[in-house]
Amino acid sequence: MKGFRAFVKTLASNTARLNNVEHLGDVTLVLGNESADMDSMVSSISLAYALSSEQERSNSSAAIPVINTNRSDMALRPECGLLLSATLAAEGGRLEDLTFIDDFDLLAVVQQYAASQGHGQLDVWLTDHNAPASRQASLEPFVRGIVDHHTDEGRCPEAWWRQIEPVGSCTTLVAEKLRNLATTASTNELIGAPLAKMLLAPILLDTSNLKPAAGRTTDKDIEHVSWLIPQVQWTWPSTSTVHSQSEESDTEQLSSLNVHSTDELYRTLDKLKGNVSHLSSYDLLRKDYKQWEVEDAGGRQWTVGISSISYRLRKWLKRDGRANIEDAVARWIEQQNLDLALVMTHGKAKETKGGPKIYGRDLTVVFSSTSTTPESRRLVLAGLLASDALGLCSYFDSDAATDALVHFYSQTRTTSSRKQVFPAIKSVIEGVAV
Repeated sequence: MKGFRAFVKTLASNTARLNNVEHLGDVTLVLGNESADMDSMVSSISLAYALSSEQERSNSSAAIPVINTNRSDMALRPECGLLLSATLAAEGGRLEDLTFIDDFDLLAVVQQYAASQGHGQLDVWLTDHNAPASRQASLEPFVRGIVDHHTDEGRCPEAWWRQIEPVGSCTTLVAEKLRNLATTASTNELIGAPLAKMLLAPILLDTSNLKPAAGRTTDKDIEHVSWLIPQVQWTWPSTSTVHSQSEESDTEQLSSLNVHSTDELYRTLDKLKGNVSHLSSYDLLRKDYKQWEVEDAGGRQWTVGISSISYRLRKWLKRDGRANIEDAVARWIEQQNLDLALVMTHGKAKETKGGPKIYGRDLTVVFSSTSTTPESRRLVLAGLLASDALGLCSYFDSDAATDALVHFYSQTRTTSSRKQVFPAIKSVIEGVAV
């Protein structure tokens, strides 16, 4: 692969390739996780580029990054749209060139390769997760590589490449792979300014701009940010009309990502990511969502969904009211066929009138009214309350009974993100026997 620009030129033909299943031949798919946040999108694109650069030696087709959300849902992720639009435009491409999960029939692709040995070879690489989502479980036999920073679920035994490290951002691990490739090839052509800035962005977002207080930054994150910064040119060709810096409005700056430092890059994207107050409760719940199947000690499967929302609970309650939020999550449970929904709300808010904004986390726990029993709810809730990883305390002065369907908590362990919350709830459910 003759650099990132050449890889970008291959993106526009990928969707058509995947919709012509019978003539697809050997193909490598690279998927981020189903929450499809910036880390998942950037790591899938950049890992596909890294694999394509390796495959060039064997004349294989470029690996295909698949954005693991519906195309229309990009509107819920303006920070991702801005970053990717600016990156691709700088290399002669477009956001529309990317392949989204609803642009083709993934199951039909899997079935084609499962049914015929002579059809070709399907290789799947996972980034930002190490086991396919429950709704994409058919991918598991085809997973050949994993690059991730979450707790290892111990699945995908056919994967010959497993790089699972608890760094702040999965993109850090992909940057490391690209750095090693560049060193091996003794070339500086692999990483240009647009790609370097794209790689920087999710690392900065996931580590809160490398702040130690966030509890997510590792030495490897810092090392690779330091490696990327000198390769960035802090101006890109604008995707809109270019004005001088003195004339450029905030809106114009956001449309072009014409930033001039890592701090400015972080603030711009973080502001966009946190601008969710206009979203409906339905959109808040689905914007950053993951779902798993967990088996309890009695052999029963629990379907667990976790929504992560950059919006404090107090603001959400003020806007919609407790009853409306409970109704919205209950409808979400029904729509997704969940047994348990966890809603993580987080961000900065004033704890007292006139006081400073302080970062905090809250956790709303909602059980299905049809598939859980009072005893199972009581046991799961007791396990969550005992978890040191969460540090839960009742949000309201008098919380619901322990076998109730809905519970609101403040989370005192503010460094525990979904990376820590899912292993905690998984451990609790695995110990439940009713």
